[in-house]
Amino acid sequence: MAQAGELVPAPRPSSRDWPGAMGRGPRRPKGAAGAAAVPAAETAEPSAATKDVDPSAANGLSRQTKRPKRQKLEEADEGPIDPAKAGKRIAEWVEDSEKQERWLASRGGGLEGYLTDSPGCMVRLRDFLPLEIADCVLAVLESLPEETWELSERAGDDAAASHRFWSADVCDVPALAPLRGLFWSLLPQLRGKPTLPIFSCGRYGKSDFIGRHDDRAHVPFDGPGNVYSRTAAAIWYLTRDWAALDGGCLLDLHEEDSGKPKATHVPVYNALMVFEVPHWHAVTAVTSERYRYSIFGWWHQPGKHYELPGVALSSSIATTGAGTRPRKKRKMAHGRKERREDDQGV
Repeated sequence: MAQAGELVPAPRPSSRDWPGAMGRGPRRPKGAAGAAAVPAAETAEPSAATKDVDPSAANGLSRQTKRPKRQKLEEADEGPIDPAKAGKRIAEWVEDSEKQERWLASRGGGLEGYLTDSPGCMVRLRDFLPLEIADCVLAVLESLPEETWELSERAGDDAAASHRFWSADVCDVPALAPLRGLFWSLLPQLRGKPTLPIFSCGRYGKSDFIGRHDDRAHVPFDGPGNVYSRTAAAIWYLTRDWAALDGGCLLDLHEEDSGKPKATHVPVYNALMVFEVPHWHAVTAVTSERYRYSIFGWWHQPGKHYELPGVALSSSIATTGAGTRPRKKRKMAHGRKERREDDQGV
């Protein structure tokens, strides 16, 4: 695993690894419209700009030492992890501040140093949280009823505005709500200013994608006069055994006029991608029949930190909860919630 301050060895590094674990999200669509907006990843391996380091090896551990935790939890139930027990386990771990601090310290501490030391780069955090906790979060995501997920969709010629996926606010899922406190502790401030984390559950089905965008948004909290800006983004991947041919890969397009990705990141189970906003990127269309799960979102800071692009991306897909403006929703014929067309994810 990369050590603190270590940058990816590349002429213009776009990503880096962190020695170390971290709403609203997608659902499977019926049509395939827009799937070609972002080409599927062409390579199964990460770009040369990405350095993969095993944090367990760096800390003198092995993945075999972690495996019994998952086995013990599953064997106790003689089957898959029970979502109710998973939620309880998540809360216990997050609320145990000493245990949480020890784990994060073994992974290099908080996120601010990695972001400020590597401007313009994406940071990859492997083994983001203990494997047992990642398994519990996945069990909860897989158990969410269909009506929990909300559709975010927009089609058009403008790639920056095109997207389709499903999501659910982390704070609307009781078993996952404690994670918000963890996100806060990971990045309580950035460059001397406090942050406000808003995270969501994500689920991408076949043909779901997000076109080229840079995550810029001005989000009003506690009224229209109190505007915050997204200043850092993160995606915590929670689907096992995902490959480049499954699609749903993160393309790093920052400062690349050619349209060719600087790096292609295949989702790795229990790995976190984090980067500052704005940063151009996209998500390739999912080709797998399986769902690609994640927790994603942003840290916001007071004020307007940048100008918005021509196509307004000012609607945060995760601005519900205490102190935020209410989101207008409309019911679909099948009873599921559909989001506004201008909502976009990470």
